[in-house]
Amino acid sequence: MALSVFRNKNQNDANAKLISDRTYYLVIAATLFFGFAVNVIEVWFFADYFITWNPVVFFIVYFVSAVAGILINTLSRKPVLSFIGYCLVILPLGAALTLVVPYYSFNVVRSAFLVTALLTGAFMLLALLYPKVFYSMWRVLSVCLFVALLWMIINMFTSFAVTAYVWVDWLVVLIFCCYIGFDISLAKAKPKTLDNAIDSACGLYLDIINLFIRLLIIFGRND
Repeated sequence: MALSVFRNKNQNDANAKLISDRTYYLVIAATLFFGFAVNVIEVWFFADYFITWNPVVFFIVYFVSAVAGILINTLSRKPVLSFIGYCLVILPLGAALTLVVPYYSFNVVRSAFLVTALLTGAFMLLALLYPKVFYSMWRVLSVCLFVALLWMIINMFTSFAVTAYVWVDWLVVLIFCCYIGFDISLAKAKPKTLDNAIDSACGLYLDIINLFIRLLIIFGRND
């Protein structure tokens, strides 16, 4: 998301009811936990259901729901609407995970989960210690992510060996780690409101899920 969107929203939140720092971060943590819990339930109980969907229909529903959710979450100044937008994001992503996770071994999933947790914790701590460093790197992160994804898309339609873009996978991992740091620093800079806590959780959720998926692909390739 463009940083200006968050700035404009923060200006509109100037008169919103503030909450304590402790409550603010607890809401972020609880919202994140809710999203991951829903995803686990989807993967555990509904994998057989989503695999029966027509791929085109699945992609359309996934895309529309995720984009609508991000827009609602980003633009809304009401906590209830922001949470609805958050749910519209986590549900299709969880459905997408049901098509991916079951095809990897337990050891691969466990390794990806543990490394994701470790990297997330490490970069959250770094962001709390050096928020200005991460807050200033959003333009560089956006460009790097675009270039890395473009490179991977090109490789999908070329004859390059798999090893030619392994380093790109790890670059994407680093980018999403830095995005975690950026979103933590952004959350720290925002007015401490309930709506901003939910918005911050949504951004962090997307960072962490994308980091997990990328690590899953890397470890699965080496399995």
